[in-house]
Formats: sequence, structure tokens, C-alpha cells
Amino acid sequence: MRLSGTITCDIAVIGGGPAGMMAAGTAASRGANVVLIEKNRRTGKKLLLTGKGRCNITNADYDPQSFLSRFGKKGRYLHSALSSFGVEDAMNFFSERGLPLKIERGNRVFPESDSAADVARVLRDYLYEHGVRIMPGLDVRKINNDSRHIVSIIANSCMIEAGRYVLCTGGLSYPATGSTGAGLDFARDMGHTIVTPRPSLVPVILKEKWAGELEGLSIRNVSVSLYHDGKKTAEEFGEALFTSNGMSGPVIIDLSRNIGALLPGRVELAIDLKPALDHKALDQRVQRDFRENPNRLFKNSLGKLLPASLIPVIIGLSGIDPDKKVNIISGDERKRLVRLLKDLRVGVAGIEGFDKAIITAGGVSLDGIDMRAMRSRIIDNLYFAGEILDIDGPTGGYNLQICWSTGYCAGMSAAKASG
Repeated sequence: MRLSGTITCDIAVIGGGPAGMMAAGTAASRGANVVLIEKNRRTGKKLLLTGKGRCNITNADYDPQSFLSRFGKKGRYLHSALSSFGVEDAMNFFSERGLPLKIERGNRVFPESDSAADVARVLRDYLYEHGVRIMPGLDVRKINNDSRHIVSIIANSCMIEAGRYVLCTGGLSYPATGSTGAGLDFARDMGHTIVTPRPSLVPVILKEKWAGELEGLSIRNVSVSLYHDGKKTAEEFGEALFTSNGMSGPVIIDLSRNIGALLPGRVELAIDLKPALDHKALDQRVQRDFRENPNRLFKNSLGKLLPASLIPVIIGLSGIDPDKKVNIISGDERKRLVRLLKDLRVGVAGIEGFDKAIITAGGVSLDGIDMRAMRSRIIDNLYFAGEILDIDGPTGGYNLQICWSTGYCAGMSAAKASG
């Protein structure tokens, strides 16, 4: 957008992602004159990628304490925002605006249409309904402030003067959508402490070369435990996926939140391929399979237990001769196989970068923000919302809910202050 001169308004929201659109629409619905500044040509660019294009809007965990526990110790900072605009509020917001929702496994909430574009449309309609002036194609270059106030911002050749400013520029994940971390630099320059950003909810890179041989293999209903220097620190159950250099999938993505903080220490994953069976029950199952065809070769005996592509890897790791008949496999060899199926260890070499990260961990320290109003404790007329904050949750709609909650809270607080 080619603009010059000075634009004045009550509230300027910087960033047209989910938190920014919610903040702008909420403030405008309370009568404030709102300008929404977005560097892309359209708002909601990153939103279109969420949930693999389906947009996991929230998680239908209606118990606030249970919901906040998914954010660890930092969950306590979100009490006010979630009380102001919680899970049911978010679901009602979209359904009342003509977007039917559905709840899937793990309480994940999606639009019935499975279209993130429909979610973005509802938010854009919300902005238009309340007269938000959307200014696409504007990149904020400078924030002019004194010790306690923002005076104006410079976006391209345009100056914007507002009574209140809401910073919703996100983190560093998916940089192709415009997430450059510029907002973090602005916040730092104004005196806020920035917790070093790192990729989160991201695939992991494994040390084992055989992992690449399994690229594309999805293993369901597995349990994966995370070990740091030999000590178990976390565990997840669900689905995992092998990639060209490691693993991904919901279980791995959630564990990556912890992995990033533990590296470069000794980090391992222990995969239990049969979590429904303990060692004794699995040993009995293997014996039963072996008895059904005692003359079968070991390499042909695991088809009922494992996916075909995983069998050669397990055979190789077991150390058992693949051409050995199962009726002469020793008890020690069989128990070694069972231990392998229950505790397949892989070493973590690293995690993928921001280009493959769903969200950013780190950001503006919460200690510098009055989280009841999402207002800066350093700059009186500055508010924050969304991924720019130093808080991140697991997959399943938790992070988008925090965008809705903090965006609503910031927009409401800024509108009241503009009063």
C-alpha cells in the first residue's frame, strides 16, 4: 500500500495474524477507532497454514486448570486472559458467525469445512463489521517512543499516531509468512527483556541413519519417552512419523518443546511399539506367533507385529540371524527382541529450524507485562498478544486459543484505556 502523511487513530494494532485480528476487532467492537497494520497483502497468511490447512481452532478442554497445565509453570500467567475469553467463548465466536465446528480426537476443534480459509474469512468479516481500517503491505520500520510512551510508528513512508498500540507480530516460525522477529527487536529497544527465541513444535533430527530408510512410515498408538542424560523427563502417546532424517508426527512434535531446551545434552527417545502389552504379555504374544509356524524363518515371522518396512530394521537391531528358524531362537534372543520392541532407543542429533517450526518458544518476557490487561509494565500505552509472548503450548489447538484469549484481552484493555 502506497501511503504517505500522518494517520491518527485510537488504537494501532501491528500484525494481522490471529491475535492481531482478534485484538483489532475486539477494540473496534467497543467503539474504538482502530487501524490494523499488516506487512503482507492480506491478513491471516500464517493462519492458513495451521492444522495442515484445516486450522485447529482450539482444544475443547473446558476445565481452565487442566487447559493451563498444558503450558507448564507459565500457565499461571494466562488465568486472566483465559477467564476473559476462554475455550467456549472462542468456539461460540466462530459458530455464532456461521462457522460450524467439530471436535476430533484429543478434543481438537476444527471447522466442519476443514478449511483454514473459512476461519480467516470469519475474522476478516469481524474486522469489516466493526470498521477496522486494514492497512496491508505496510512494514513497520521504526517505533518512536520516549521513556514511557510510544509517540508514533513509521510504516513505509507513513506515520501513524495512536493513543494505544498493540504489538502482535508473532515470533520467528514460518518466516516465509513474514515472521521475521522484528516485533521482538522493537520490544527489546523499548526496554523489554526478550527470552531467546527457539523453534518449537518441530520435527527432530536423529543420529541413526536407518531412520531415513523408514521415511514416510507412520506408527500409531505408540508411546515415546524422552531421556536426558539417562533420566526420563517426558512421555507422550499417539502417532509418530519417520522423515528423511528423523521423526515428526504429533507425539514427536509435542516432545520437541522439551528437546530444544535440553540440547546439546545427551538426548534420547525411547519408542515403545507395543504400549498396550507389558514385557511378559508381549513375550507370550511372540512365543504364540512363533509356535504357529515353527519352521518359519525369523525374517518372515514379524508380519503380525510390525509394519513391513520396520521389520528389516528391527531384525538388524536385534542381532538375531534373519535366516534362523523361529523354533531354534533362544529364550535370551526372544527376550532381547521383546526389549527392543518395548524400548527402541534413538539418539537425538538436533531439531529442525524455524522454517519447519509450528510456533516459537521464547519471546517477550511475561514479567514485563501486566497479564491481566496484556499491558506493558514499561511503556504505558503498549500492549502485547499472541506468539510474540514468551509462552508456548503443545499441539492440539492450545496455541491458537492463547492468540484468541490474549488478543481479546489486549483489545478490550486498550479500548477501555482509550475510553
